[in-house]
Amino acid sequence: MSVYEKIRSLLDIVEVIGEYIPLKRVGNSYAARCPFHSDRTPSFYVSPSKGIWKCFGCGKGGDVIKFVAEYENLSYFEAAKLLVERYNLPIELGDTEKEGEYYKALRLMGEFYKENLLKAKEARDYLLKVRKLSPSLVEEFGIGYCGDGFKSVSFARKNKIFDPLLELKHFFRTADGRYKDFFYQRITIPIRNLTGKIVAFGGRSLLEDLKPKYKNSPNSLLFQKERTLFGLDRAREPARDKEFLIIVEGYFDVIRLNSVGFRNSVAPLGTSLTEHHARIIKKLVPKVVLLFDGDAAGRRAALEAAKKLLTFDLEVFFAFLPQGEDPDTFVLNEGLKAIKELIQNAESVRDYLIERAANASSDKIEKIAKLYRELASKISDPIKRELWFKTFEEKVGIPLRGKRKKWLSLKKLSVPTDIDTAEVDFLLGLLYLEPTDIELENYKLSPKVKEWALNILEGKKEKLPKWLFEIDTTNLEERFRTARGKLFEKNLQLEEIFEELYHLEEKLKKGTISGEELQKFKLLLEGLNKFEREMYKKFKENLKGQPKP
Repeated sequence: MSVYEKIRSLLDIVEVIGEYIPLKRVGNSYAARCPFHSDRTPSFYVSPSKGIWKCFGCGKGGDVIKFVAEYENLSYFEAAKLLVERYNLPIELGDTEKEGEYYKALRLMGEFYKENLLKAKEARDYLLKVRKLSPSLVEEFGIGYCGDGFKSVSFARKNKIFDPLLELKHFFRTADGRYKDFFYQRITIPIRNLTGKIVAFGGRSLLEDLKPKYKNSPNSLLFQKERTLFGLDRAREPARDKEFLIIVEGYFDVIRLNSVGFRNSVAPLGTSLTEHHARIIKKLVPKVVLLFDGDAAGRRAALEAAKKLLTFDLEVFFAFLPQGEDPDTFVLNEGLKAIKELIQNAESVRDYLIERAANASSDKIEKIAKLYRELASKISDPIKRELWFKTFEEKVGIPLRGKRKKWLSLKKLSVPTDIDTAEVDFLLGLLYLEPTDIELENYKLSPKVKEWALNILEGKKEKLPKWLFEIDTTNLEERFRTARGKLFEKNLQLEEIFEELYHLEEKLKKGTISGEELQKFKLLLEGLNKFEREMYKKFKENLKGQPKP
C-alpha cells in the first residue's frame, strides 16, 4: 500500500470535505454547491463508498487528497502532508527529495542576495533613498541584490545548489558559454508560499536600459504565478481579522502598505487577477478592495479583476488613486491619513457602474449597461444577482434582462411561476446548445417542461412559448451544466423516495406494515404529483423479476 493509499484509507472523505463546504445527503451520496466554479445549484457529489468526489458542472473530481489540493491551492504532496498533520495520522512525510533540494537552493540564494545588498551602495541607495524604505522593512521582506550575475553562480557552485537552480531556470547560458543569474543587476524580492518558504524571486532592474523593469522567476514545480499572490503568507491572518483584503499591482505597493499598517495587502505577480487567485481569496475573506491606478488602464484592470472575484460571490470595492500615483507613491506623498480615507471610502463595483451609467452620454450608456449585465451574471447567489439587476433598472431606467435590440423600456416576461430557474436554464440549453447526450428520463422535469423539452429535441420550436426566446442567455453553458446537476439531484432524491415507497408497499401487501409506516406510506404517496406517480410506476416495472425486500 502506497503512502497515499494509506492516507485515503485512514480518512473519512465526507468528514474532510464537510469541513470545507456544507454537504447534504442525497441517497447514498452527498451533494453541495461546487467550490471550484460558480455553482447556483448543487452539482458537486461525494461518494463515501467509492471514496471519490465529482462535479458534474466543471468536471473536476478525484480523491480526498485531490480535493484538499484543489481547495487549498497546494500540490498533491503538500495536500497529503497537510492532512497527515491536521488529522495526526501515523504516517511519516517530509518534502520530496527534489522539493527539498529546490527549497534549500532558493533559501541559500536569498541569503546570498541579502549579503550582497550590504556591499552594493547603489542598490542600498535605491531602496533607502529613492524608495524611502526603512532598513528594518528591507530586512523584514528579505530584499537583496543580485549584482553582476556571475558571483551568484560561483556561490551556487560552491554550495552545491547550482543544478537545482539551473533546473528552476534561475541561471541561463550567455553567448560566450558562461552561466549568468536570471536576476543580474536587479533588486531581488523573495516570493513565498503560504508556509513562508521561498518559491521564487521578483526582480526590479537598476539599469534604465535593462528591460523589462520588473520580472519574476519562471514557473516551476514550486511556483505558478497564476496561482500565487505576493505577500499572502503575511496577509492571511490580518485579512481574516479585518475581513477584507487589499489588492494592489506591485511588490513595492504591498511593502509600502505593510509599513503603514495595512498588512492585509497582496499583489498578483506579472499577471492579471486569475480565477485561481479569486478562489484563494474567497477562502480568506468576504470582501476585496482593489486599490488600482486611476487611469484608464487601471480602471480596465479593476473591472477585469471584478469579473473573477464576483464569480466567487466576493464583495468587490474600487479605490482608485489619482492619475500618475500608485499606492507606494501615494503613501509617500499624501501620508497615512489620505490612504486610510481612500480605502475607507472605497466604492462598490455595483455603485461605481450605476453612477457612470446615470451620468453617461447616450452613446456610452449601452456599453456600460452591457458590462454591468455581464458582471451581474457572474454572481451565483440568485438573491444577490436579482438585487443587482433590480437596482440598476430602478436607478438608471434601463432593462438588463431579455434579448432586445434597443435599451428602451423594461418588458416584464410572463414566465410561469410554477417553473423554477433550473428548468428554464435546462430548456435554454436544449434550445441553443443542442446537446447530444440528453436522456430526459434522467432528469426530474415538470410535465409542461418535459413536453417543451421533447418539442425542442424533435425540432418543433413553433410549439414553444414566446417568453423562452426572450430570456437572457449570458453564461448559458455554465447555467445549463448547473441546471443538469440540480435536476439530476432531484432525480436522486426522487429515487430514494421511490425505494422507500416500494419497500412500504410490499409490507402493505404482506400485511406486515405498522400503523406508523402506513401513515408514512400515505404521506409519501400523496406528496407525488401526477408526473411523479407515472415515474413511480415505471420504477416498479423496472424492478419486476428482481428479488423483493
